Amino acid sequence: MAHRTPAPLRALGTLLRALIGLTLLVALVGGVPYLLLQVGHQPTELSGGFDLLLQQDDGTLFLVVITCIGWTGWAAFTFSALVEILAVLRRRSAPRIKGLGGLQSLASFLIGGIVLLAPTAASAATVSPAVAATAGQTVGEAGASTVLSGKTTAETEETTWPKHTVSSATELPWDLAEEYLGDGKRWKDIAALNPDIPQLAAGDHYLPKGAVVKLPADARPVAPAASSAPAASESPAADKAAEQPASKDAQGGKQRDQAGDDTSASEADEPESVTVREGDSLWSIADEHGEPGDWPAIFEANRGEATPDGGKFTNPNLILPGQQLDVPQPSDQPETPAASDKDAGDQETPDKAPDTDADKTPAPENTPDKDADKGPEGEQSTPPASTPPPSRTAEPSPAVSTTAPTPGAQDTGRDQAPAAQRSDDGETALAPAALWMGAGALAAALVGTLATRRILQQRRRRPGRRIPMPQGRAAATEQGLRAAQHPTGFDLLGTALRSLALNLAAAGRELPVIEAVVLHEAKVELHLSEDTAPMKPFTATAGRQDLWICPASSPDLADEEALKDADAPYPALVSVGWDAAGHLVLVDLEQVGILHLAGDADFARHVLQAIAVELASTPLPGHIEVTALAETAPGLDSAAPERVVRIDDLADATAELVSHTADQRRALAAVGASSLRAARLTDDAGGAWTPHVLLAADLPDDQAVTALFDTLAEQPRAAGAVITTSAHQAPAEAWTLECKDPDETIVLPGSNLPIKLQGLSDEHFADAIELLSLAASDADVPAPEWTRIDPDEPIEEEEEEEPEQDEAQFSNGAQDADAPDGAADADPGEDGLPAEYAELELDALADEDTATSGAEPVDLVKPDAQDEDEAEGVRTAGPSLADVLADDDQDAEPEADLKPATDGTKAEAPAPAASPADVALALAAPCAAPAPPAVHVTIPAPAPAPAVETEPTDVPPPVAEQAPSETPTPLPEPEIEGAAPAVLLLGPISIEGATGRIDSSRLSAGIELIAYLALNPGVDHHAIDDALWPGRLVKKQMRNAVISRTRSWLGKDTDGNAHLPRVQETGDSRYRLGSAVTCDWTRFQRFSLTGMARHDEDGDLALRRALALVRGRPFIGIDPQRYAWAEPMIQEMVSSVVDVAYELSTRRREAGDIAGALWAARRGLLAAEESEMLHRQIFLAHHAAGDIDALREAAAQLARINEQLLGGVDMEAETAELLRNLLPRPTTRAR
Repeated sequence: MAHRTPAPLRALGTLLRALIGLTLLVALVGGVPYLLLQVGHQPTELSGGFDLLLQQDDGTLFLVVITCIGWTGWAAFTFSALVEILAVLRRRSAPRIKGLGGLQSLASFLIGGIVLLAPTAASAATVSPAVAATAGQTVGEAGASTVLSGKTTAETEETTWPKHTVSSATELPWDLAEEYLGDGKRWKDIAALNPDIPQLAAGDHYLPKGAVVKLPADARPVAPAASSAPAASESPAADKAAEQPASKDAQGGKQRDQAGDDTSASEADEPESVTVREGDSLWSIADEHGEPGDWPAIFEANRGEATPDGGKFTNPNLILPGQQLDVPQPSDQPETPAASDKDAGDQETPDKAPDTDADKTPAPENTPDKDADKGPEGEQSTPPASTPPPSRTAEPSPAVSTTAPTPGAQDTGRDQAPAAQRSDDGETALAPAALWMGAGALAAALVGTLATRRILQQRRRRPGRRIPMPQGRAAATEQGLRAAQHPTGFDLLGTALRSLALNLAAAGRELPVIEAVVLHEAKVELHLSEDTAPMKPFTATAGRQDLWICPASSPDLADEEALKDADAPYPALVSVGWDAAGHLVLVDLEQVGILHLAGDADFARHVLQAIAVELASTPLPGHIEVTALAETAPGLDSAAPERVVRIDDLADATAELVSHTADQRRALAAVGASSLRAARLTDDAGGAWTPHVLLAADLPDDQAVTALFDTLAEQPRAAGAVITTSAHQAPAEAWTLECKDPDETIVLPGSNLPIKLQGLSDEHFADAIELLSLAASDADVPAPEWTRIDPDEPIEEEEEEEPEQDEAQFSNGAQDADAPDGAADADPGEDGLPAEYAELELDALADEDTATSGAEPVDLVKPDAQDEDEAEGVRTAGPSLADVLADDDQDAEPEADLKPATDGTKAEAPAPAASPADVALALAAPCAAPAPPAVHVTIPAPAPAPAVETEPTDVPPPVAEQAPSETPTPLPEPEIEGAAPAVLLLGPISIEGATGRIDSSRLSAGIELIAYLALNPGVDHHAIDDALWPGRLVKKQMRNAVISRTRSWLGKDTDGNAHLPRVQETGDSRYRLGSAVTCDWTRFQRFSLTGMARHDEDGDLALRRALALVRGRPFIGIDPQRYAWAEPMIQEMVSSVVDVAYELSTRRREAGDIAGALWAARRGLLAAEESEMLHRQIFLAHHAAGDIDALREAAAQLARINEQLLGGVDMEAETAELLRNLLPRPTTRAR
């Protein structure tokens, strides 16, 4: 340890420095102007104006200029001194002013010496507080405690002090004291431990970057930041002692009993080795392999290991890319005693903690207030590096008892039981969205393909059945895909390239050779093989004719009508990776010809699989043929049979490709084109230039392969390509990509762009194949359990006090799918830390009230008064419509009006495009508090129906046989006695009746949370995190701020209960909406159950009520990167709406109510315009009415819809046969 100067001498030196500084400061601030006034020459001595510059100077002008310079220097220094003084008074660092650095440093030195005078004099006159270094006792194998000797060597002392490594050039001693000690005024304690750092002694000087600062023993630990920059380093024993002094006390005897059971430790598992990547931290690595709070165990397991820069790993905040870390398995992780959620909730007040025994390590007597070291939720939070956390730490007492970390404590810690971790189910765990983030284009392509295929599945689904949906890991992978998809610019790319083709054809030029395409969100870059004059809509960059750019705002992009006649000029474009900025990079396989993926065999296979899946699901227009050789990309041919075929023999695959290229060369000669680039712009191009790509993992070294390569290289080039990972020597003209590692940057041949290759692991490739295969299946599956009802079995009515049970029943098991295993049976206190959640939510709510007071609010409530009458009914066999309505009225959700909304106050997603159901009437938003009005629902009245004994009402009598008319008859609604928020999902998502206010920039997250809870009542915070922020590490502060804002927005019911109760008020520590909040999907299910079970007037009316809730396709208009959890529910909603519409349309048509039959079918088409099952109902209704013209128009409408699906699909055979039977056949006159 370095020699320490005696305290009296240090005080004397500081005193002299302060006196000298004060003298110089007074001299510079007050003496300089006095001197200038006495001996200087002021500008007032000059006369003559600019003529002085034309005359010979006698020295006066020179002296005046020197005096002015003196005044300027004095003003600059005085200003710098004032800035420094103000900074000291505010206890903040002074801002650096450009051009005044030297003067600021001088002023800082002088003022700093004066500031140090007071604390130094006090330190010299005060006895230093004694610090007792108490060793933390750890239960070993024998359970005996170990007491360390009070004598420590200098070397041991040096290694056991907590340390901080200065990571930036703007850190101050005050900042360190606030961050680690909770009080900026304790900077002198840090300075006393570091006499070799003079900037610390000054107090207000910036610390030198890279300096290692020793901290007092009671410094609180700070978790590593999410970067590789150094910040703080502490010994793990100190971490454990400072992190959880209260948790050990709170667990009391429970910890001792556990220690007694762990006297015999099992053999540790082999630790897993990971390689550090750029942006990693110990926190993130620990989170990937368990719990983020276990990062000290990883640091312990790797302490002292060599680092890539040649040093030793001693700072947990400084990890380097390429560094190898051993991640301990749960059996060999050091114990970090972590209280369970329930225990943590009990620790909010100190008096609740059980008394500790004498053999326990005493907590520091001067430990700061718990709330000071904890975040808003009662846990220790990680303060940002640039903003030290506020502190309520008490001043240190004269005698301090603390725990000194020692090597002995660290060693024995390895034998302790591991901390409690959150268990994950390996079969159903969500594949983190981060795994797909690099393949955002691939994710978007897969999601788009799944969407179109499921539309086709819905078309051919039988009534009462469902389309197959993925389960387990495949379902989790799809959720990861939906979360990772992002705008990739494919739409812009397709439009720009086809516009380019139209303009080049008009100018008589051929397509340029593209080496690479870089997709931005708002522009497209083409990297050409040679300098070429640009053509609209592209422009060349300054000084480069080989780089063309087309922005999304270009006025030269062709319109949709013009693009109908333009084929895709580059159909073989495929993405291979992304550049340093994360922009997708594509290459033209036709130009490449032979793509050789060399390097690591496994990663090369992953790259090949990514390309294969994208070729099978590319969002770019144009057709492409793919051949998979032998076992290359297994399952791809069955997942995408329209594009991919599999050939087991290389000779057959080679023959097919050779034949393909030969045919294209003959076609080129026939049209007189010199190349494919010219032929694709001819009018009669047709489908003659379809690319053919061979995927070959392995190629033998024989003559057949050589002939294959020669065929592809032959001129003129044909539309063929080979992608291989074989070790076979590729020809010189082939593109070779060295596949080393996903994080390895390579140079793309041709364009020399640095890129990172994208790959698809075997596991995720299998999931992608399963998703594609399932979406292509022609089979349907039985409907879920909630739809099955015995017509003779009475339905239990809802109880007003427990409506959430029905919500759970009708959520179709979504809760079970999203909640962790055993969540339904979990003890209320085992999850969610209800007490600390309440504390954080209260804090967040208070912050929100402050934040939104100045923000522009969104008021989503605007009443619209209407009148209504009360409808009643009598019970028949089973539940009647009146019973369902009575239950439904308890939810207090108003029905929708079929009049268009005019107030414009709904908080909903963008409206969908026009539906083919031209006469479908738009629903208005249900009215909201404070004055709940009556609402009318306008639907067609039933045709002749048997009379039902009811009490006198205002319901119009049954209508006699009628012609097909679109005139609806009003149906009276029950009067609403109290309005409450309504969650509308059967169309654009809308939250009606919220009485609070919320910032418009924070509305989307609140709406998604409400929608999720409406469909998944009773979930814990893990399920919410996985749904709203899949694949991300969610901080409790962020989650609970969203929940708090949403609670404030929804408001309270008439009894003062929040519509989104706090988690500790729900009884089982789960999140759910209040009992008064209603959901149109839940109401639809109740009406559907009654209507399907009853084949009478009540049943028909219930089905009408269900369909009246439909406003469009469920969840239409949502952000594609949000609602990744909702796809299964969307498909279930679509199927249910179509089934109800089909059933009601059939009933009304058979009853002679043509208008009712048409209304029901068209109502269902709002949710699924592609459903031919409903179109057939419209055909039958028009035929029953004898309206052949309307039947022909309906058939033409279906044909237009089919033309827009996947570039055009055929009408189903059943539909075509029905039209042949319904439409009159032309008669032939006999001769």
